[in-house]
Amino acid sequence: MSAGDWLDTFPGVRGNEPLARHSQFGVGGPAQWFITTRDAGVLAEVLRRCADSGVSVTMLGAGSNTLISDEGIDGLVIRHNDRSLRVVDERTIELGAGCMMPRVALDCATRGLAGVEFGIGVPGTLGASVYGNAGAFGTEMADVLVDCTSLDPHGEPLTLTAAECDFGYRRSRFKEDLSGNVVVSARVRVHADDPGRVRERTEAIQAQRKASQPYGIRSLGSVFKNPPDDRAGRLIEAAGLKGRRSGGAQISPKHANFIVNVDHATAADVLTLVRVAHDSVQEQFGVDLEREIIVLGSETSGEHRD
Repeated sequence: MSAGDWLDTFPGVRGNEPLARHSQFGVGGPAQWFITTRDAGVLAEVLRRCADSGVSVTMLGAGSNTLISDEGIDGLVIRHNDRSLRVVDERTIELGAGCMMPRVALDCATRGLAGVEFGIGVPGTLGASVYGNAGAFGTEMADVLVDCTSLDPHGEPLTLTAAECDFGYRRSRFKEDLSGNVVVSARVRVHADDPGRVRERTEAIQAQRKASQPYGIRSLGSVFKNPPDDRAGRLIEAAGLKGRRSGGAQISPKHANFIVNVDHATAADVLTLVRVAHDSVQEQFGVDLEREIIVLGSETSGEHRD
């Protein structure tokens, strides 16, 4: 049976699915095939069958720090949307990979569980947060993770402790030697506290985020990693690029390390601004900014050249 035969008949698989509707940024061409899974067993079967039939697999979280090509993505795009949250005990919670981190922070505050307040400032899924060691306002996943379970490209489970994930600044083994693995769940360290005090801290972080970052508008999150002893946003602003536009995309006038979708932006619009910001900072300050956003699909087609 060919790849197309089994994918066209597998429950829940859709062909030619527009990915813009699955991205917080609202940009992206179609997936050749697309499926949303919630059960790790179903996901394992899909991964195994893709490996056996030679179908390429692309995992997609909430699309909050991901730019999807205007041409779309070949093969199967999977969104694993297990949003379960289970309190193991007063020190541990278990989260499905599809849990949105702001919701985790709020749910834990309601339960009087502290430790994940930073999640209110991470507009992505648990799975993506482990993958990229996401963090906000001084705390990151490496600080709270107990362990996580992933599936390898053939659907076989692998559980790693936080130390075994080899976390670094916005990186983990899932970006390197385990790049073919899919995080499906994680256990996270918490501790009991007064619900009111926990909520006060989440609200303070939320207020700080609203004051310093674009809010209420589609953005890609931090575009570049902060270089050592400096901030990417400061460098881009110093290069005179705050408010710079390309088509429907704009370098945020509020925070220069964010690109916002102001008027039906395309991926090409965004990539033009990414290139301009990178090249300008390198030319003016000698700093080679490293991208934090992930680009899925072709990066070059349709990019504007000034």
